[in-house]
Amino acid sequence: MRKTSFIHWVPVTMALGLFALTPQASAEDYVPASSGKRYTPVRGPGLRVIAGATLGVPVFLKVDHDVVRPGADMYAWVGLDISWLVFAAGFGASWNAIDVGQIPGGEELGRSPLSRLYIEPEIRFQVPRAKAVLPYLSAAFDANWWKYRDVQQLSCNFWYCTNRARFTFAPGFTAKLGIGIKTGDRVYIDIGIKYSFTGAGNFFDSTQRWLTPFVGIMYRGDQS
Repeated sequence: MRKTSFIHWVPVTMALGLFALTPQASAEDYVPASSGKRYTPVRGPGLRVIAGATLGVPVFLKVDHDVVRPGADMYAWVGLDISWLVFAAGFGASWNAIDVGQIPGGEELGRSPLSRLYIEPEIRFQVPRAKAVLPYLSAAFDANWWKYRDVQQLSCNFWYCTNRARFTFAPGFTAKLGIGIKTGDRVYIDIGIKYSFTGAGNFFDSTQRWLTPFVGIMYRGDQS
């Protein structure tokens, strides 16, 4: 009897392996043509484009709120939605009024804005199972640039009495908790709160923290 070489079995083995790895239609996937139903294949997680914009009110913590007043924050972002995870990036600007008139010696100076420009790469964990809402929790690194007016004639132990008349870098971090409330096919009302802190960097004399409640709009595109 002639022996079959092992090499002769290699093509057969490869063919069987490829057949085993190829997804096979189950009985549940089969839709008879006579049923009149349209066949819709079941998709995997896929990708979506997701984007949004928010308006918030930043409130600094552990400061004299007669001096550092609540402000305004505008933020816009865009990302890739992979079902439970979102990888996003955004940019924003915020302003808080500093009432220098509350500081002894600064009565005639009135209020001046503390300005912030920032860029945020963000990772978001969300729960996409509910149809009417989209709760989420995110973490972001903040690249912050801060600016405040020159107040040379004042002397106090706080950062708003120093000379910072140009945008100066200070890194930070933001954690965000929010929920999207569905109002249309792809549109959500975005409501939540952000907890942020910034290191001293080249601007502050110590770490600063603030809360920002916000409301906005979010778009979640179709699955690809």
